[in-house]
Amino acid sequence: MMRRSFDDGDVIFREGEVSDAAYLVVSGIVEIVVGFDSPHRKTIAVVGKGEYFGEMGAIDSCPRSATAVAKGNVDCVSVGPEEFMETLLKQPSEAIDLLKILFERLRRADRRTK
Repeated sequence: MMRRSFDDGDVIFREGEVSDAAYLVVSGIVEIVVGFDSPHRKTIAVVGKGEYFGEMGAIDSCPRSATAVAKGNVDCVSVGPEEFMETLLKQPSEAIDLLKILFERLRRADRRTK
């Protein structure tokens, strides 16, 4: 785990980049955006203290599906894929909590398409 700090407007990672970590917000707000550099920019999620983001790439190693941007000052802990998976395997309650979060995000995305 590595503690990382970001200032308002800092890009934490960009859509299409190689996924090298999951992040846990220690303090602050992170906006998750698709089409960040296009006129069709769309915020798909806002995450705050105690929430993970970037976890999909830590699980499946696919390129980032969105851009993460700091809204105000943000402190995070970044966790590499191996450590992230190890935590999920050793702490099933963490894995279940993460699944609940992912399911809720999927439900919200599904509602937006209707």
